[in-house]
Amino acid sequence: AKRARLGERTMLACIGCKHKKLKCDGQSPKCQNCVRNSRECLVEDPATGLHRPRNYMQSLEMRVAYLESLLQQARPDSQAQQPPARLGSVDGGDAATDDDQLDELSNEVALLCLSAAGREPHYFGPSSAVSFSRIVSTTMGLSRRQAGGGGTSVVIVAAGGGPGSGTSTPLLLRFPSRSLARSLSRAYFTNIHPQYPFLHRPTFQAWEEKCIAASQTGELGSCGDLELFFVFMIYAIGSLAMGPGQFDAAEAYYLRAMDHQAPVLDMDSLESIQSILCCALYSIRSPVGVSLWKLSGMAIRQCVELGYHRSTALRRHTNPLTAEISKRCFWVAYDLDRVAAFILGRPVGISDSAIAAELPLDVDDDKIIIVGDGGGGNNSSSLVRDQIRGATTTTAVRTVTGFIHAIKLRRLWSKIIDTVYHHYSPRSQAGSLSSSSSSQREAIRSLREEIDQWHASTPYFMDFSDQDPEQQQQQKHPPLSVFASREWFQLAYDHTILILNRPLLASRSANVSSPSAATATAATASADAEGHEDVGDEEQEEEAAVDQAVAECCRRAREVCLLYRRLYQNPSIQFTWGSLHILFLAGLTFLYCIWRSQAAAAATRMRGGGGGRGGGGGGGGALLRDVMNTSMACNTVLVIIAERWSQATAYRDLFETLSQRTISMLCG
Repeated sequence: AKRARLGERTMLACIGCKHKKLKCDGQSPKCQNCVRNSRECLVEDPATGLHRPRNYMQSLEMRVAYLESLLQQARPDSQAQQPPARLGSVDGGDAATDDDQLDELSNEVALLCLSAAGREPHYFGPSSAVSFSRIVSTTMGLSRRQAGGGGTSVVIVAAGGGPGSGTSTPLLLRFPSRSLARSLSRAYFTNIHPQYPFLHRPTFQAWEEKCIAASQTGELGSCGDLELFFVFMIYAIGSLAMGPGQFDAAEAYYLRAMDHQAPVLDMDSLESIQSILCCALYSIRSPVGVSLWKLSGMAIRQCVELGYHRSTALRRHTNPLTAEISKRCFWVAYDLDRVAAFILGRPVGISDSAIAAELPLDVDDDKIIIVGDGGGGNNSSSLVRDQIRGATTTTAVRTVTGFIHAIKLRRLWSKIIDTVYHHYSPRSQAGSLSSSSSSQREAIRSLREEIDQWHASTPYFMDFSDQDPEQQQQQKHPPLSVFASREWFQLAYDHTILILNRPLLASRSANVSSPSAATATAATASADAEGHEDVGDEEQEEEAAVDQAVAECCRRAREVCLLYRRLYQNPSIQFTWGSLHILFLAGLTFLYCIWRSQAAAAATRMRGGGGGRGGGGGGGGALLRDVMNTSMACNTVLVIIAERWSQATAYRDLFETLSQRTISMLCG
């Protein structure tokens, strides 16, 4: 048999031209016949028989080059023989971390921050966990990693970046069946849409029905780029929500959607912003896609360009559907912007003082409709407004109720950034945050009151504690997300308390690094204090505030670990890099607080305080059991995540090492 010639230059007629017996010109990415008939241009791979785009190899090469560039930015020393080819950086500064003096913990936390916010390998600010992880490393006596010693976990995370295999995936050969299509869109609108409600479900359903009908008649090309982009993107995100078994299909849907995005972006309209937000949601759950930091910034800027950050009263001629969905788009972009900015410690895309947009109305999608004009003009808009007004008079919980409450929390995050983290000096001693002033502590107390008020007004309406995992699995459509549940809001509250108090945890860390170091430090301080027994009120207040913060963070971090263990034993619940970020840092904070409290106890005993307890007698047994239980809870969830995502293995192993070190310290 004649051997098929393989390679980029091999001229292959596309499937469509073969089927219609037309002469194919072999142009890439589409032949003229396929362009003229608005159909997909696929060729048969002679080696595998799979149907793929003509430029499939070029797209894979571009993807490999992109991943290699990310690896070189994250670990410039990983390929010392070659000068790293750096991507353009808007920051224009040094890399995120100093590789010549970076300990293993800080390295892993830095990569986790990058993954949670879209693998953005540059500047880390004060609100990121990288600064705090350096303090933890000093306290727990972790060794420093010297330049050139890169570990395999760095390579895995930088190359993989998130859930999924990271291997090449052939495109789907056909549009999904009606039943599969409905399952994918239902997975999205049931589990993702309530947290990010920037689409109008009835409008999407009309697009989806049009595409399904066209696919059944073989005329999918008759659908416009707008419909095809959103349908394929929702199927991609819905596939990710359904679990690891659907990751390959998700990537295929995503690549199909990308073929249709350019015309949508060119519209420079509400739909353009929605397309950017779709890509952001995909990037949150998958290694394929653009940085969340960049996407949220693009969405914010386009919202500002179209005036969506202003009051809808200034856009009087906008129909009610567009007015309401534009508000949702802006606040979803705001949500993503605040999360990415906080994780990376960077400035926000738009300050709260520049925002005049109202929060979205608490109504379900089917209450926001456009009535056919029929010559009625303003009467149709009035009718829609009456329907919306009537829908908001009841007390029932709706699709966007949880989202609106979450936005209120993000606005508190903005206050935390402006109030607590704005005094940070990257080169200050031990990387600590400036939090010693009484005004700073008062600001933290005031913010704590606002956070407590937010928590007290939480609209609980999904309680996963009412069902065990087996009962949830027996449901026809078990939950794939915990958003808007009682547990989700509790986790959000606990996490917010942790980030509020993190500067206080770091404020005196340079003085107490471990129980043994604390003993020596306390002995020196005791001798120095013989002539200075009167301690200033300011110092006493600061010490009391720090001790209170350590105790509070210990409780909140413990609760996060225990809640995660209860929630994520349900195999249907899916993870994101964000959830791994919150869990790992909660476990890290818990262990750090234990070390700090033990160091404080040692210092107290040396000063003659007597009753401070270490890891031994008295209540030491109860403390040891508590540490073991909490560490086991955190490690259990990390094990579950690592079973689904191989990239999470490094964090599982690292936390296990840190928890064992802590237990040994308590037992010793």
